[in-house]
Amino acid sequence: MTLLDWRDLAPEDVVPLLQAERRRYVERLHWDLAPALRLVEAARIRGEVPGLALRDDEGSIAGWAFFVLAGRQLQIGALHATTAGGVRALLDGIFSSPEAELAQSLTCFLSPSSPSVASALTRLRFDLQRHHYLEARLADMPGLLAPTGEGAPLRSLEVTNAAPAVRLLARAYAGDPAARCFAPTARLDEWAQYLGQTIATPSLGRWLPEASFLAGGEVPSGVVITTEIAKGVAHIAQVAVDPSARRQGLGRHLVLSAARVAAAAEAKRLTLIVAEANANARALYASLGFQPRGEFIFGHRGPVPRRVGGVTMRASAAVA
Repeated sequence: MTLLDWRDLAPEDVVPLLQAERRRYVERLHWDLAPALRLVEAARIRGEVPGLALRDDEGSIAGWAFFVLAGRQLQIGALHATTAGGVRALLDGIFSSPEAELAQSLTCFLSPSSPSVASALTRLRFDLQRHHYLEARLADMPGLLAPTGEGAPLRSLEVTNAAPAVRLLARAYAGDPAARCFAPTARLDEWAQYLGQTIATPSLGRWLPEASFLAGGEVPSGVVITTEIAKGVAHIAQVAVDPSARRQGLGRHLVLSAARVAAAAEAKRLTLIVAEANANARALYASLGFQPRGEFIFGHRGPVPRRVGGVTMRASAAVA
């Protein structure tokens, strides 16, 4: 097999791969990646998104991956191969890339197409966290038809009041290992970037401001951010509660408030992603009728060792 830079491939080679990825998400997760994949393909053609393609001995593409260097973090956006050896070859190729040499850390957040993805990441010393992808039918959601005036008062989340939401997210996730998915080093600028991408890009679907709320006053105690990931499918991209306001039913209130707006806009399903280790949140979502539909894995590891003059060095030291 031969590894190729996917930026050198013609669109007719790459578009079928992206279309297959779209079908996989739609069929398994009811999530339509088309808007995000169109952006990826446009950026690939411009040479802005590095990636690899694995061509087999018969000339067919047997695997592919793409990744980006954001700051000093390399983020793997997709990783697919028809064999375990292909997955390993793609990861080895990513580790050998110029971007990996500059990275202080490597991460991925993937819906794995086979168990070999997690095995290969473990072999390369990624610390893995499992996340459950849950789905609820809005018509069957307990409490959806309860009076809407109950619970803490809510106000719309808007671009103009995003700064308090950023600070709330940082407070809510302080000390939580799951925060690495969103803000790798828990800095406020990372949380601001995460929220900005969620609102302005299709990375987690199309933002639904009418179904996104802040709870509390000038210093909010809770936030829910809702998107649309397919026709008739709303997605809770984020729900967070200040530590001082927990165990008072605020998380349930936020989810139900978003669900009511989504249902009124003719959404039939509501989805979300929750860390396997977050037992309290999983119990809440189960009580609201959410059921497992898929799985994501988040992987994180430090810089890739590199050899300079026969001496193994860490990438962060090599570029200091």
